Amino acid sequence: MQPPAVPNRPSKHGEASAGTVVLIGASIRSAAQSAKRAGFRVLGIDHFGDVDTRQACQEFWILKEFQTKPALIRRLQKFPHFVVGGLNTEPDATLLLRPATETAKENPTKEADPFSARALEKTDFGRWNDPHWLEKLSKECGLSFPSIFHTLPTNAEPPRSPGKRWLLKTENSCGGLGVRWHTPSSPNATANSGLEPILGSSGNLNSKIEPSSKTTTQGEAHRTGHEIFQEWVPGRPHGATLICNGQDCSLLGVCRSLFTHLGDLPFVYRGSFGPVRLPRHLQQSLQKLGLRITRETGHRGLLNLDLVINRSGEAFALEVNPRWSGSSELIERWMQDRKQIDSLFGAMFEACNGLPVAGLNPQVHQPPDSVQSPWSSGPQFLKRIIFARQRFRFSQDLLPFPTKAWEDGCYQSTFSDLPAEGTWISPGEPICTLISQIPEATAAKSPGLGKEKGPMHQHRAFLRHFHESTQT
Repeated sequence: MQPPAVPNRPSKHGEASAGTVVLIGASIRSAAQSAKRAGFRVLGIDHFGDVDTRQACQEFWILKEFQTKPALIRRLQKFPHFVVGGLNTEPDATLLLRPATETAKENPTKEADPFSARALEKTDFGRWNDPHWLEKLSKECGLSFPSIFHTLPTNAEPPRSPGKRWLLKTENSCGGLGVRWHTPSSPNATANSGLEPILGSSGNLNSKIEPSSKTTTQGEAHRTGHEIFQEWVPGRPHGATLICNGQDCSLLGVCRSLFTHLGDLPFVYRGSFGPVRLPRHLQQSLQKLGLRITRETGHRGLLNLDLVINRSGEAFALEVNPRWSGSSELIERWMQDRKQIDSLFGAMFEACNGLPVAGLNPQVHQPPDSVQSPWSSGPQFLKRIIFARQRFRFSQDLLPFPTKAWEDGCYQSTFSDLPAEGTWISPGEPICTLISQIPEATAAKSPGLGKEKGPMHQHRAFLRHFHESTQT
């Protein structure tokens, strides 16, 4: 493994010349931008190659093209690589870069370099997809866990119980593309029953959108993978972001997860809101679970826990992912506002080298007698992925905000994941991403577990205008 150019740890994550890293994932844009801010030279690989993704990368390749270039693969094996976002139909794509791990083992002296990127150190990844392991740890840490049932033997079905519904989940999937309702063989069962409660006040602007051919293809591929049944838990979905250094971890924040319904895919990820407030006992349970996972796997880097919190406040852990997530950039913005970091990727890279992470815990900066959640103060952000309702040709001329309210600096609204000018986009495909800072007066109206109805409704007027403009 080739170490980055600068031998000494920079005083700030944002200083230049930190070295070269390879980022690979379904969509790497936010991680690539964060890495660039930390001074890294980014070599990027993902499905889309959006305009701002390419701008953040020194070099970029579309994933399917990258997989067909053996000389390029051998070249990139010299650099530390990070998976930032699930790969869906290409779960083994990162194996192409794995020989770098063996190279790192053959050069143990480089571990003394603070930028030796020990992110590639062997980690016990065999446990990540074991729901029984996560169930055991979750319950020991004070969290609940939904019932699970394996699909094997072939055509097996979960037990039927009054009022209980099941989800069929595929391993090695992300963004909700591997989750469907299980429809029992009984003709009286309804496939869509129970969908509305889990969507809650997030709304469903895309309920009539059919999945694109790309989404359908990915879904068909998932059905060939290993599947399990998981009991559906009504409540509000959340994502917790932690940072780990192999021995210790810190809970950085928790965001609400937002979903939409595309065809037979009821839980397609469409954004996040947060960070949100949490009861202290739940913060402690998530911190404890993250620590147990870190010490049992030796994981270094970001760690994301998916959970659902029901109306009574009971939290159910759903799954764990050792990578950058869709809400990571919202946590990064909050931490930047608090002057804790310049770059989340820079902090993650240092954690991969075993540097302390305790100072990144928001609770460390609170008064000892504080009873509030550390995310009760500071800004909140709303991230929305905008999906196409009909086929149209993309132009950035469609993006300016329609009213003065959206141009107000307090919103700090930005568009990301921008397609190239003139790109044809099909119904059900993502167009771009809208991220807004929520004014404190609005955020204050969202107490408890981070109710986002007000901010969500603020986006509705813009989205209606946007979809109307794509029809012209």
